[in-house]
Amino acid sequence: MKKIRLTLFFLLIIVLFVLGGCKSSATKDDSPVKIGISWEREFPKNEVPEDVQVYIDSIKRAHAIPVLLPRITNEQEALNALKTVDALVLTGGEDIDPVYYSEKPHKNLEELKNDRDISDYWLLKVGLKEDYPILGTCRGMQFLNIVLGGTLYQDLPTEYISNISHRDPKKVDFARHIIKVTDTNSNLFSMLNVNKITVNSWHHQAVERLGKGLKVVALSPDGIIEAVELESASFVVGVQFHPEWHVVENENEFLPIFLGLKEAGLKNR
Repeated sequence: MKKIRLTLFFLLIIVLFVLGGCKSSATKDDSPVKIGISWEREFPKNEVPEDVQVYIDSIKRAHAIPVLLPRITNEQEALNALKTVDALVLTGGEDIDPVYYSEKPHKNLEELKNDRDISDYWLLKVGLKEDYPILGTCRGMQFLNIVLGGTLYQDLPTEYISNISHRDPKKVDFARHIIKVTDTNSNLFSMLNVNKITVNSWHHQAVERLGKGLKVVALSPDGIIEAVELESASFVVGVQFHPEWHVVENENEFLPIFLGLKEAGLKNR
């Protein structure tokens, strides 16, 4: 009788071990990380614009899957879109309507795109609420600042005195200048692993008043904010430059920014 009980006991242990192993295997997700690219505009699938393709290529070089997100018009659509990805990139682009930070338009305000503002607004609001890993580049960083209550210089050349060119006046190629990574405890420093680095630059708007909860982690020599991070989030990084262009131009020191986003996306599952 004692032998029968011991046999049954060991059989039970084996069954529980097998079931536990099956459950663990079933819940483990080994699929590649999916990174959503914020909606920019409609275009034929076989005619992807170069300024969108560079994000696709950079994400692929980080061994993640790029996902072009649809245009978002409300909170529920944003939530549905984010459920299809593990992390989010807010891309560069047009000026942001100053109504989002309660200011009147500057006379030198450039092209606005209302449907894109709405789409990025809801992606950011929901992404921040759900603690999604987020990378904002150029306009993406600026909108991150706005959603958190910050403001922008609407026209940098007339509103900020500087001897640095942040955008080629002829709008032909990137301007370039050095930035200093000011916070060695930041995600940006851990990814770039440098105190100073030369970045590309193409913007005439920039962060003025910092949004709530953001910390400055990089500056240009003239004091313009070049990178921010949200201290309360697992991974929310905004950069004023365009790491995607650096990556596709084989400046591989910038690839860790996308690798870092991918790793944050993996932890987000």
